[in-house]
Amino acid sequence: MQIRKIGLVAFLALILIMGSMIAYNFYTISQLNQKIDGLIANFNTIFGIEVFNDGYGRTILVAPQGIEVPEILSFGRTIVRVPPQRIASFFPSMTETLFAIGLGNQVVAVTKWCEWPQEMVNKKNQGNLTVFESIIDPEVEKVIAANPDLILVSSTLMRPEGVAKLEQLGFSVVGIDYGNSLDDIYDAMELIGKVTGAEDSTEELINELQQNITKVSNAVANLPKPKVFWMSWHDPLMSAGGPSFINTLIQTAGGVNIFESANTAWPFVSSEEVLLQNPDVILFSEGHPGISNVDDLLSFFPSWSEIEAVKEGRVFAVSESVIHPGPRTAEAIEILAELIHQIEI
Repeated sequence: MQIRKIGLVAFLALILIMGSMIAYNFYTISQLNQKIDGLIANFNTIFGIEVFNDGYGRTILVAPQGIEVPEILSFGRTIVRVPPQRIASFFPSMTETLFAIGLGNQVVAVTKWCEWPQEMVNKKNQGNLTVFESIIDPEVEKVIAANPDLILVSSTLMRPEGVAKLEQLGFSVVGIDYGNSLDDIYDAMELIGKVTGAEDSTEELINELQQNITKVSNAVANLPKPKVFWMSWHDPLMSAGGPSFINTLIQTAGGVNIFESANTAWPFVSSEEVLLQNPDVILFSEGHPGISNVDDLLSFFPSWSEIEAVKEGRVFAVSESVIHPGPRTAEAIEILAELIHQIEI
């Protein structure tokens, strides 16, 4: 019995010792991280090294070309050298932002969905840009051929394992999240400016964007708010919910999205729900397969002939080329505002 008591006491003592060691290690790691953060702050002051989190939540360390980064600072962090000379973009919004802030000549690779600006389209048609077929999985061979020193990807679309694969090959990858709100868009553009060394031109772009959006908001501020149905797909029928970029566009343009209460970005809806909501305006993107006008729409949903938007001739196809968060967001909001309110801004 005495032996059992001694064994129990020894076991409890061992647990206490191990707990103390773990607590000490956590404290030591915490202290080490604080020291590293302090070192980074000092290096930022002296050498211009900065640290940010990207769309994946990863730590990105941005350092000027030619500045040696101590290993203790770079461990576990993605290092981005500014200004980059060769940039690969895996999303249209990023491509548009890069060209809008004056970095078009540094862009060496884009996606097949990138369609603006015309300068970029010309380069793509002339074969002067590497073109990616996927924005979800990186085409490693094409990336290696393009040899970028900075790769921008959509953190909501490209899988983390794809990013890891690229970084294992020695490429610097930054995930950008344009989110759903206007502030999210500004933050995404600001991050692009920081990791490319183009902060001044990016700030100017954001200021201009905000001013143009404010102009539209002021123009529709005192107008009635028509009910709007955005059809993102017809079979199955889908719309744009509250947590979507489209919802932000509609609201800013002075409309009310009839499915803004949906808690998913792209909710499935029924034709009966749309009929019941009786929207004043129906919008969908150009190039929608099988639907280009109101007659096409009614061939799928004949009961919608009783909807106010149909009776009043307010069914519109919107150019999908501007429905990207980024430098043309103000243009997209203005287009929607003119369609929703039937005014010219």
